[in-house]
Amino acid sequence: MKFKYKEQKKLLGSGTYKMSKSKKFKYLSEILHLAPYTRSGVNICASASPICADVCLVSSGRGQMNSVQKSRLNKTYYILGNRPEFLKQIDHEIKLSYKRAKNKGFKYTCRLNGTSDLPFERYRLENGKNLMDNNPHVQFIDYTKIRNRFKNKLPKNYSLTFSQSEINQTDTTELLKTKNNIAVVFRNKLPKKYKGRKVINGDKHDLRHLDPQKIIVGLSAKGKAKKDFRGFVQDV
Repeated sequence: MKFKYKEQKKLLGSGTYKMSKSKKFKYLSEILHLAPYTRSGVNICASASPICADVCLVSSGRGQMNSVQKSRLNKTYYILGNRPEFLKQIDHEIKLSYKRAKNKGFKYTCRLNGTSDLPFERYRLENGKNLMDNNPHVQFIDYTKIRNRFKNKLPKNYSLTFSQSEINQTDTTELLKTKNNIAVVFRNKLPKKYKGRKVINGDKHDLRHLDPQKIIVGLSAKGKAKKDFRGFVQDV
């Protein structure tokens, strides 16, 4: 399948509200936003649940803007149509941003799956390395609903948090037996504990690599999720 796309001057962004919170912790954080689920004609969120797809964060904040949607769709066509060039460009951006952050006395983090769930640890640059191994001084952060991504050894600088949905309770139960953290969406206030684990406020920042192990990352329902009562959002 051929995908038509326009070259992008910039793939990563730091303009989201949650990314800006990182500055308080002396981090410069950037994020990649693609067109989620099947909006491009190809499912880039392989384990997305029906409700997750319906209440996706593209329905909240700046993601609702038509120009933003078009940009994310174009970036998606770019990675689907020419992954080697896409990875080359994003690798270049990461290196520039890392230097910029360092010059300001900041650390740098990069989240590759803002509105996608792609196994970037498996994608290789021309030198045979993935983005994490090619940028060992950069901290990468992501959420995923793909259980199998935890079965292989992840790069040391890649912090991956599992996301609970209404259909992956079995996977959640299995991961509760490990040290891996699990993100859960709650409707109103966050509980102190959930499924036997301490709950922290995941909305304070997106620096998930700073979290202790074996906890629940509590996230407040946003956008359409606030009014959804089909099991994705937890009422505690």
